[in-house]
Amino acid sequence: MRKFILVFFIIFSGCKATKTLDSKSTVKKISTNFLVEKTENNKSAFDYLVFRSQTSFVENGSKNQFNLSFRIKKNDKILISGSLLVPLFKGLLTKNEVLFYEKLNRSFYKGNYDYISSLLNYDFNLESVQNLILGNPINDFNKKRLTQKKSQTNYVLSSYDRKKKLSYTYTIDPLSFALIQQKISSANGNYFLVNYSNFKKVKGVKFPQTIQISSLNNKKKVEIVMKNKLTKVNDNVSFPFKIPNGYKKINL
Repeated sequence: MRKFILVFFIIFSGCKATKTLDSKSTVKKISTNFLVEKTENNKSAFDYLVFRSQTSFVENGSKNQFNLSFRIKKNDKILISGSLLVPLFKGLLTKNEVLFYEKLNRSFYKGNYDYISSLLNYDFNLESVQNLILGNPINDFNKKRLTQKKSQTNYVLSSYDRKKKLSYTYTIDPLSFALIQQKISSANGNYFLVNYSNFKKVKGVKFPQTIQISSLNNKKKVEIVMKNKLTKVNDNVSFPFKIPNGYKKINL
């Protein structure tokens, strides 16, 4: 339970679903620079976001389900609360720190992103978690050398990080230019895959109502499905977080 809670809240922490072209159609040829520009322009401008999520988490066949609440202050912090009939845990992500406590075992964790990064085979930080939740590229397009791959149904961008020995693949809807899939993979078969669908626009913010995450690292498989509902945009909200007295610190 403790391990699940930490893993989960770190990695997160009138419109119709995005349309795709018919399988017999071929996407219009455009330059890589233009594709990058259109995809970058899809990023929503906001200061605060609040949304709820019905979420399932499966690790090596063991399944857990939770109701989650997210509060995001852009590029600053993410507050996550989890419940199942009753409150279960609460976590706060900042630029430099990861904090959470869970009520069942009256325990808390205080640390950084190293543990989740090793588990999911990607170097996570606050910005990458925020991008993951919002359906943006996890890493900055401008920092990678991108090439365009041939595809009949979608646009596909790819790059390779020689230092980290990781391949990045981004699948982009040809009609809306929304990011519908991103994958990070290594030569040894490990990968981190995210699919986005059922986008809805609320007060200028395009938000994926369904997020599916799959990760494989050293034969350990994690799968997460999030059904989201955006409830507030740019309302100045509070971020109440305090570890209760008497809770025991744990190390992971």
